[in-house]
Amino acid sequence: MSENISKIFSKYMIVGVANTLTSIAIIVVMYHFGFGDELSNFCGIFGGIIQSILINTRFTFRQKYVELYKSFYFFLILLLAYLCNLTVLFVATNYIGLSSLFSQIAGISFYIVISFACVKRFLFTKANHKLK
Repeated sequence: MSENISKIFSKYMIVGVANTLTSIAIIVVMYHFGFGDELSNFCGIFGGIIQSILINTRFTFRQKYVELYKSFYFFLILLLAYLCNLTVLFVATNYIGLSSLFSQIAGISFYIVISFACVKRFLFTKANHKLK
């Protein structure tokens, strides 16, 4: 019954690619219609986060319903992972001296691992009832 961690992680990565494509599409469309960079970026990222919550809940972690409290915590986890991503990016470029590309890869890698581990551990386990 229970899926192994590599299969769940693979699903998480597939959803991540879909979220990225959705975010980019929203940004491009909004920018095309004259919205500024910041608003376009915010709406694109926010759209990707909403999609991530909905699809990961149902497809990746096989939950029947998207619960409001889990969505809130999911958002907080993604925010934490994003802040870690920015920290790694900053340190890698400014203190370690990595190129922008490698710094981005390092930051994204931290984002993926942190977000997956926290979502899996804190939201989609049998013990997640403690968050309510």
